[in-house]
Amino acid sequence: MGFYWIWLGVAAIFAIIEFCTVTFFGLWMAIAALVPAISSYLCPHLSVVMQLLIWALSSLVCAFIWVKWIRSKPIVHIESAIVGSEGILAEALEPGKIGTLLLSRPIQGKQEWMCCSDYSLARQTRVTAIAITENDIVKVRASSSLKEGIK
Repeated sequence: MGFYWIWLGVAAIFAIIEFCTVTFFGLWMAIAALVPAISSYLCPHLSVVMQLLIWALSSLVCAFIWVKWIRSKPIVHIESAIVGSEGILAEALEPGKIGTLLLSRPIQGKQEWMCCSDYSLARQTRVTAIAITENDIVKVRASSSLKEGIK
């Protein structure tokens, strides 16, 4: 029997949902519905229960991939957004230690970032982000506006 047409219809419904919502979740579920469509086309005697099991497993795999993909943070974009940003240290910072940087504007929804410095900096020092490490730790230095004000 032609169950693959039903699965193609399910994939089309999820694709239409994706066009209406633009969340990318419908796209992954449409891809997941294509797996049992192909399976039932290649093996027409596959039972409905087995097709539903294939769809459930492919949906879980696609949902897992979607969650991993949506949560991945491209370091290049974070670095370009954070380097040059100014903030204030929440606590004193010693070389080799990790502190907390409070940014004046949030980046990727976060206003607090872990930070480090090559120099000792007092609490509430205005600092500028100069780099970001692989561990999302922001390297900071005292702001030039602060240094000019001291002179």
